[in-house]
Amino acid sequence: MGFTVYIDESGETGIEKVRDGKKPGASPYFVLGAVVCQPTSEVFARNAITQFRAEIGKTVWKHATELDHSEKVYLSRKLGRLPVRYFALISNKATLHDYKETIASNPHKFYNKCVKYLLECICGYLSKHVNSSDEIKVVLERRNHDYDTMLRYLQTVKENPIYGPSKSLTYLNPFGISTKAKGEDDMLEIADFVAHAVYQCTNRSQSNFGIPEPRYFLEMSSRFAGNKLNKPLGTGIKCIHSLESLGLDPDIKRTLENLRVTPPSR
Repeated sequence: MGFTVYIDESGETGIEKVRDGKKPGASPYFVLGAVVCQPTSEVFARNAITQFRAEIGKTVWKHATELDHSEKVYLSRKLGRLPVRYFALISNKATLHDYKETIASNPHKFYNKCVKYLLECICGYLSKHVNSSDEIKVVLERRNHDYDTMLRYLQTVKENPIYGPSKSLTYLNPFGISTKAKGEDDMLEIADFVAHAVYQCTNRSQSNFGIPEPRYFLEMSSRFAGNKLNKPLGTGIKCIHSLESLGLDPDIKRTLENLRVTPPSR
């Protein structure tokens, strides 16, 4: 049985002008979220979303931001019980420095790089369970983006894996990656919520008085991918390029350092 990977984002990809509380601009952080499932677990996930919609009386919603706090807590608890694995990438744009100059602040190249890092984590995790690139299907939330360039970039990295983690892309068929519009697939709403839940751990906006909200993430954290010690950092949660460089609040940083996930069933 193969795996399907659904990926969505939270925050903006803009890196030239980033808001800092005094000046407007794109979000200081960018997060990608993913849900990875097999056919049977995907059925459970889709049923959970259908049930959630019926219970809250909202038949149409596309973004996590359309839900109130209690609805988010309830959904995150339901998602924390699904037989799937979650992944996330977190980038603090304040640390881009030379890379930002190298790509001339191009948001498309920044997005492509983040997708590459996330797919390396996912493919590395799944490498023990697949034998070919035909067994991993990837679906991205469709956005205003040059996907042809992204796919060619991923293929180039796959063929010439300069760095160790890139070797895991041998299990990826870049030109098999597809896109779907928001609202077109319930699984992308789960990926959107994964990204949102992780993003709220970084979010210090005026609307929340500068206090990040980790509750949504914590409710579903046990289902993130982990290493042999069941730690998600570096496996299910990719920090660009380290936890320290993210500049998170001390309590959030400690939470990520101490977090353990549910081990895979034997």
